[in-house]
Amino acid sequence: MSEVINNRQERIEIMKTLIRRLHEGADEEVVRKQLESMLSEADYSDVFRMEIQLMEEGIAQERIADLCDTHTKVLKKHLDLQETPQTLPGHPVHTFVQENSELNKRIAQIRHLIEQIKAKNDDEDVTSVMLEIQAKFNDLMDIDKHYRRKENLLFPFFEKNNMTGPPSVMWAKHDEVRSYLKSCIEALQQIESIKAGEAKAFTQLAIEPTVEAIEGMIYKEEKILFPIAIDLLTEQEWYEIYYQSDEIGYCLYDPKFEWTPEGGVQQPVEQIRANDNVISMPTGRFSLSQLISLFKTLPVDLTFVDHEDTVQYFSPGRSRIFDRSRAILGRKVQYCHPPKSVHIVNQIISDFKAGKQDQARFWIQLNGRFIHIVYYAMRDDQGNYLGTLEVTQDITELRKLEGEQRLLNYDQN
Repeated sequence: MSEVINNRQERIEIMKTLIRRLHEGADEEVVRKQLESMLSEADYSDVFRMEIQLMEEGIAQERIADLCDTHTKVLKKHLDLQETPQTLPGHPVHTFVQENSELNKRIAQIRHLIEQIKAKNDDEDVTSVMLEIQAKFNDLMDIDKHYRRKENLLFPFFEKNNMTGPPSVMWAKHDEVRSYLKSCIEALQQIESIKAGEAKAFTQLAIEPTVEAIEGMIYKEEKILFPIAIDLLTEQEWYEIYYQSDEIGYCLYDPKFEWTPEGGVQQPVEQIRANDNVISMPTGRFSLSQLISLFKTLPVDLTFVDHEDTVQYFSPGRSRIFDRSRAILGRKVQYCHPPKSVHIVNQIISDFKAGKQDQARFWIQLNGRFIHIVYYAMRDDQGNYLGTLEVTQDITELRKLEGEQRLLNYDQN
């Protein structure tokens, strides 16, 4: 059985037979050796097509999802030979891969922190290290936008081509990662003090499985999903994904590149940003370009968080006090703050939603400047909570004003 299997379907049939054996409880190591002895290579699409055929033949989607990590691991030696697709900056696959790179950076930092905990005596306090891990997990929560762009923008094109099985399996794995992350975050937020012994147990039982699940998904994307997608989708279809991606947002990465498919755009995607509609309001109206310019001109920084605690907008501003990038759009506001201040954010939002307060004010010294920050509850005419508006302003020069200035005198700055 050591001859090279060149016929694709014959190769897939052999893989299916072996995966069925895994399904029936066969030893993973034995199956791996049999695969390696029979196959000289496994094309990235073979795994994809194998999953489709297995589901068509009656193995439940949930069981395929359970086996997904196992058969990917069994085939890893061959999948390692597949290169991650190279695309131009701005292309959706390029953006996905850059996001994966940022996720891997956070995971490497988490693993470094875990090693610090392992090196401690069981009775040593490691609370500060666990708070650092919590901050990194806050970043990892951004992965939801990465997954939602796959689910809502990429997967429909697989369905259009009658390849519904593997994307639905991958979606189930997304939900598994989301569940892991949510459980870890909730547990980390409860930590007030912790000894190394408890921390070691928690990292082994919760943190390490979570980062391994994320790493596994990154591997499946870059070795299986994206190569298949590059072959499957037309340039125009990629452009539709590119054009609509801003609405969902990005994961730890802000793509600053415009991308146009070779040959140009055949069918422009309709979005409000593509025209200059007039926006009418109770006290007047703006064109879209005028409204965008207004927010750029205001001498304050604005950030809007909707009623579900999701960051939906920030004003561009000429010189923002606190950096903002489009990577925060679609992100829960709690994960945009360091762990030590999350309880304050939650208190403000809770009071706003309950109608107990309408604003919360803070002022701080930052790099020699006096910064005024106010959170306002936004409500409709019936008093229903719509979200929170953060208004930040550098009032250093305003605090120096005295007397009056009634005549025109242009500032010389």
